[in-house]
Amino acid sequence: MTGSSVGERQWPLTPDTLDYSAIDRVTLRVLGGAFNTIAREMAQTLYRMSNSSIIRESEDIGCGVFDLEGRELCESETSPMHIGSLPFYIRGFMRKLAGNVHEGDVIIHNHPYHGASHTPDLGVAIPIFHEGHLLGFAAATAHLVDTGAAAPGLNIDLIDLYAEGTIYDSIKLYEKGVRNEAVWTILQDSVRTPEHNAADIDAMIAATEVGRDRFSKLIGRYSVETVMGGAFYWMDYSESRLRAEIEKIPDGNYSAESWLDHDGRNWDTMLKVAVTVKVLGDGITVDFDGSADEVETGFNVPFEGSLHVACYYAIRTLFLDQATTEEFVPQNEGMFRPVKVAAPLGSIFNPRFPRACFARMAQVQRAIDCIIRALAPVIPERVTAGNAATVMSVSYSGFNTQENQYWVCVEVNEGSYGARASKDGLDAVDNLMANTRNVPCEEIELRYPLRVERYELRPETPGAGKFRGGTGHVREMRFLSDGYFSCNGDRILEHPFGLFGGHDGVGARLTFNPGTSQEAEWHSKVSGQKVKAGDVLRVMGPSSAGYGNPAERDPQRVLADWLDEIISLEEARDIYQVAIDARAARIDEAATSALRRKQ
Repeated sequence: MTGSSVGERQWPLTPDTLDYSAIDRVTLRVLGGAFNTIAREMAQTLYRMSNSSIIRESEDIGCGVFDLEGRELCESETSPMHIGSLPFYIRGFMRKLAGNVHEGDVIIHNHPYHGASHTPDLGVAIPIFHEGHLLGFAAATAHLVDTGAAAPGLNIDLIDLYAEGTIYDSIKLYEKGVRNEAVWTILQDSVRTPEHNAADIDAMIAATEVGRDRFSKLIGRYSVETVMGGAFYWMDYSESRLRAEIEKIPDGNYSAESWLDHDGRNWDTMLKVAVTVKVLGDGITVDFDGSADEVETGFNVPFEGSLHVACYYAIRTLFLDQATTEEFVPQNEGMFRPVKVAAPLGSIFNPRFPRACFARMAQVQRAIDCIIRALAPVIPERVTAGNAATVMSVSYSGFNTQENQYWVCVEVNEGSYGARASKDGLDAVDNLMANTRNVPCEEIELRYPLRVERYELRPETPGAGKFRGGTGHVREMRFLSDGYFSCNGDRILEHPFGLFGGHDGVGARLTFNPGTSQEAEWHSKVSGQKVKAGDVLRVMGPSSAGYGNPAERDPQRVLADWLDEIISLEEARDIYQVAIDARAARIDEAATSALRRKQ
């Protein structure tokens, strides 16, 4: 089966109704590459057309093509949280539309109890039809800078879902090609950043149109049976490859736990993250039994749109890392099938409606970090030591009286990666689920009344080890006009854990007006704090943990770290047992040997 149909078509085309065993291998490989290209082109369209920096610069988006039941055919190489949640968005809005989908429809959706990753991540989907039959959807999601919630930008201290902003549950922005002007008005009038939001939504629509058109052209070239059959083949292939890797791990239950700082209101109550990875044959269940109960703020996790996605990401990355896999193994629905996720209803990872769940990234980041630590004894060569496992997501905002609207700058500040079995951790980079880019200083200062006064690596030493952890960043931002500041962060109280003898990392910090009489250390979570022109916020991302005994580190690596001002002479000597001749900038071999013989 290559370019023509075989037999009578049975609609709908699903894995159960379509026989794709006869498609030749060359065509399958061509289709696999085409699917990836479609998703990437969708993402490029969204980047280039968007208005807000969190999309255009940070690339905090996801794009892909899905069948009519939400099965993922392909995805863009962007934020795993965004793209992995889109199958749940589609199933979420299809439950309500119940087949009422037509050519020319544009559906928007952001309900976190019906598949959305959280309220600010608006999903946009358009249907793909062939000969009058629904094949699936081209869909995109991106973080909008404001949702009309209690405070501009980011929020945590909320009483319920409705305080998160406007909820769009399976809404048709366009119906049969005609825009619903009332809905379009609501999209703009209910938020503080109407121009940004409108431009970003238009960009998402354009991206989905690219996906639909490219997919339709592919069908025109190869036939609908071949293209859909190829998609289902690659799902099965990815599933089989992941199951084969899981099956190599001894059956058993592997556990780890961690503690989150607080819920954004009750500062003295840390929240437990308990993870048990249950391996049985070629399948895995990630169980969160024992984790903290749901909280009364927005620090809860949407069960489908966020927690499931985090677990899928963690298992795929650990067992089928693209950097170490020679063969092409696409990311699609097949990667989800071997993984089951369980969390008690009423817990922080499976809240009851209408609990707010605006801020969920710190929790799922820590969940992934626990999955990695739990599996470390059985796959030591694949894991990292403790990662930053959080993102210090912040929003700076204020009201522009000349334009009579708010400005909002949302930024995902970097963390770092823990060390690995053969490499140091990565410095000052978003980690785990937060695969976003930093916003350049020039972009911030050009568009907002803000000035970046410091942006560099943290001065504190990261977690020591045979391989050291990655170093976090420091960013100091000065408000040039009165405004508001919010932070959805964590990891100030509990530091990243060292692995196999490696040392712990360094926690995050959030400092108000550093170096002045007003200096104060703030909690990791802030909602709509008023600030004045001239105030400075210093954000410091966590430095990650080390892997292995520091005394086994290559002395030349220790010397390089000293030359890069990552460690001091005293730390080289006392932690790594390496003596450095500072005047000659070289290793003192004899003194180093003497130090290490004492171990």
